[in-house]
Amino acid sequence: MKSSSEITKAAIENFVREVISSVGENSKRDGLKDTPKRVARAYEEILSGYSKNPEEMIKLFDSNGFHELVTVGNIEFYSLCEHHMLPFFGKVHIGYVPNGKVLGLSKFARIVQAYSQRLQTQENLTKQIFDLVYKKVSPKGLIVLLEAKHLCVSMRGIKNDGFITKTVLKKGLLKTQSGLLNQFYKDIERSN
Repeated sequence: MKSSSEITKAAIENFVREVISSVGENSKRDGLKDTPKRVARAYEEILSGYSKNPEEMIKLFDSNGFHELVTVGNIEFYSLCEHHMLPFFGKVHIGYVPNGKVLGLSKFARIVQAYSQRLQTQENLTKQIFDLVYKKVSPKGLIVLLEAKHLCVSMRGIKNDGFITKTVLKKGLLKTQSGLLNQFYKDIERSN
């Protein structure tokens, strides 16, 4: 009996063979004969976020009285657009003001990775990261900013290669105190 992973890989391999044939190529040609297996393995890795629970990645520590802005910037991500299944990629920047607890720094990158390795829209990815951090850390203020390049815009349709999309969510002190918001933007500008 095949495992569900083997069945899924076989389905993807069959689909890729069909795509290759439907564009007039020979799926048995030397350069293409292993392509269905490579694509199935790539999708298994690229879409591995479905097997990860980001809530389990949370590791909180006492802030020891620290209650100033913490900025974690330039977290690289790669995802597949749920509309065209083409890549979009970029950087995530997160700023928060602790309310008694801080999140382990590596956990930000793990959360971003778990959510980005799914079929996504940039807006949904921004909201998922924001909602989880806000729910688990309960900060006094939070901002999540994503900057991304979408290959569905660069490669097809309008074919605009310089197109960058930014999405942002903010709450609490980072929404009401312009000084903190300005500090966040200065922090991420310095890190680029």
